[in-house]
Amino acid sequence: MTFDYKTYIKHLPHTPGVYQMFDHTDQVIYVGKARSLKKRVASYFNGKAKDNKTMRLVRSISSIQYHVTRSESEALILENQLIKKHKPRYNVLLKDDKSYPYIYASVGKDEFPRIEFKRGKKNKSGQYFGPYPSAASVRQTLHFLQKTFKVRQCNNTTYSNRSRPCLQYQINRCSAPCVGLVSHKDYQKQLKYTFDFINGESEQVVNTLIDQMEQASNQQSFEQAAEIRDQIKAIRFIQSQQVVESDPQFNAEIMYFNKESGLYMATVGIVRNGQLLGFRNHTPKTPKDTPLTEFASAFLSIYGDQQTLSEQIISNVAPCDKDQLISALSEHQNKKITFITQPRGDKKKLLNLAKENNLNALRVKSSKYASWQKKWALWIDELDFKQPPERVECFDISHQMGEHTRASCVVFDQNGAKKTAYRQYIIDSITGGDDYAAMRQVIEKRLRSITKHQLGYPDVWLIDGGKGQVNQTINVLKEHQIDCISVIGVTKDDERTAGEERLYLAKTQQFLKPEKHGLLSLMVQHIRNEAHNHAINSQRKAFKKARQNSTLEEIPGIGKTRRNTLLKHFGGLQGLQKASWDDIKTIKGISDKVAKQVYNFFHPPQD
Repeated sequence: MTFDYKTYIKHLPHTPGVYQMFDHTDQVIYVGKARSLKKRVASYFNGKAKDNKTMRLVRSISSIQYHVTRSESEALILENQLIKKHKPRYNVLLKDDKSYPYIYASVGKDEFPRIEFKRGKKNKSGQYFGPYPSAASVRQTLHFLQKTFKVRQCNNTTYSNRSRPCLQYQINRCSAPCVGLVSHKDYQKQLKYTFDFINGESEQVVNTLIDQMEQASNQQSFEQAAEIRDQIKAIRFIQSQQVVESDPQFNAEIMYFNKESGLYMATVGIVRNGQLLGFRNHTPKTPKDTPLTEFASAFLSIYGDQQTLSEQIISNVAPCDKDQLISALSEHQNKKITFITQPRGDKKKLLNLAKENNLNALRVKSSKYASWQKKWALWIDELDFKQPPERVECFDISHQMGEHTRASCVVFDQNGAKKTAYRQYIIDSITGGDDYAAMRQVIEKRLRSITKHQLGYPDVWLIDGGKGQVNQTINVLKEHQIDCISVIGVTKDDERTAGEERLYLAKTQQFLKPEKHGLLSLMVQHIRNEAHNHAINSQRKAFKKARQNSTLEEIPGIGKTRRNTLLKHFGGLQGLQKASWDDIKTIKGISDKVAKQVYNFFHPPQD
């Protein structure tokens, strides 16, 4: 049935809001925001020339729903909530939505505040500095601060339980406030230098240190003067690495938008207090043929909802709805935001640097993408599929001498690995080392997971194993009356040589030997290796955890505290095994009943 847009548009209000477009299956295919719902929705059907992506969207519309909001800021927030919830195929989807990291200082909480890496919500009282573009940039800064100002970075548990200086003090990277080797006044002085440096006031710190160095030298405190000299040298070196030096009050987001070979990338640089903190590349999932101006608008909308923006955004592309978007972002961020697309001077240098980062990263990414597209086409060319599969899942089993068996499921599509869809499964209640039973169990668990989360069946299951594992998979599918999944086994030769894999096609019950180091062989190797690594990492974690658990925890009433008390008192497990019941029950915190249980555990009563 054709969507009657004329009648629908007549009843739309001239108010801010969010609209959702649905296809004939009632799936949300696009979510958008508007200053005026009536004007925005009408623009899709006004007959003016549109890009290919918008034309495909309009042809797919079966119905539209809208939500009125009180302001453009509310529309911005609601739009991003609905995009995250429905993941519409015509929206730009930012997969890498990890929050940006900060440096946190426990000011007001600790007598000698610590500084540390922090990501996520600002739910601790204290001071936050940032955001930084990456975890690496935060750790690099923390490393410099630790060497230069010697402010502690250990957690409070470590700090409060020290009786002598730790290794950080020995290598001159901490002033050891935990054992009183620095006065509160001197520590606060170094803490102030730390905060001033982070806030971009490094020149002020240097001037203060120069005065102190000269004073120490005049008093013939040459060791102290040398230490201050080293601090000054370290700060000067960092200053020389900065791109922006002219204005210590300069704050901005530098954004460069680009596309190549169907891939879209946004490079974001963060400048705080005149210091460039680094760049971060984002590659959102973006519909084909999306104009760069629309991509910039969608990315800014998502980014501005998730992150704290400065007052300036410097970019190579103006978003398609620049005025409306900047107004919404300004309202949402509670500050006036300006948008610059033709910067000069230092700002232009920063944009050029963002461009260089973007071009290099996008070139590498697009090369890998194009190569993967070529490999993915081999499902048709060499495996006789009618069309390339939309989703391929690969399974592998890993165990340690039959124990701690784990299974992995990795997911791939035409764009490569979908790591957020990877899953691990615990295999239990089977004979140790029985790979057939393990494969059967993981397939059954995967089918339950698919049904529970309404994932839809994949097109292909790759099974890391031979005919036996494949037959177990086929039997489970027959029991559930599922015939839409193609099952392929991946077997190695006796030497387990990479590139010598054979594919067992369950449908025709035939083996296929891909060309050694050919594209098909490389694609299968990559998928199988991902499954193998995912399984073995899970199994190793389980094995490590089992080794860390004490046999004493099998005794009722023995937790971590009592276990540590017993082992400490008797000098280890062997000493406890030799102890008598009377010896055990004399320990403080161990009752007669618990002592009896411990003794009987090592000396079971004879029948």
